[in-house]
Amino acid sequence: MFRCIEYTAFLWKAKGRHGTHSPFAYWLVDVVGCLNPQKDAPFTRQIKAKKTRAFVAKLSEALPDHLLCDLVSFDQNSSKPCICIVPHDQLHHFEQTIQQQVIHPESIFIVLEPHVKENQHYWQKISAANTFHFTADCYFFGLLSPRPGQAKEHFYLKLS
Repeated sequence: MFRCIEYTAFLWKAKGRHGTHSPFAYWLVDVVGCLNPQKDAPFTRQIKAKKTRAFVAKLSEALPDHLLCDLVSFDQNSSKPCICIVPHDQLHHFEQTIQQQVIHPESIFIVLEPHVKENQHYWQKISAANTFHFTADCYFFGLLSPRPGQAKEHFYLKLS
């Protein structure tokens, strides 16, 4: 029952395409959210939620020049931006990883299930870090991106 109340509270705070004052957030909701991907993206077997799996497929189709990887195969030395999937049970490791590495400014990290009780504090700590200027809570997943030219802002987005 608490999960239902938590989701209702999220829906109350979340914005769709109207009400987002960031061009990047608007693009995610308006363009990426409306895509109809032709195939599943790699690395989606580890994703349980259908909405998250669909969004990863849409995002990888919208950004074909980004490498799709998971946290294990993430290469900070790559000159190409990436879309990196971070499972909720690896958030502690991810927190240590981002402090030690240089991240491409256009990379996007998708944190799976950020509202799992055991890892909520890691999600809050990572989203508050100065490393990421764009953070978005999409309830089933979280989005993080360095985007250094943007002012630090946190969004609640409806992406389905």
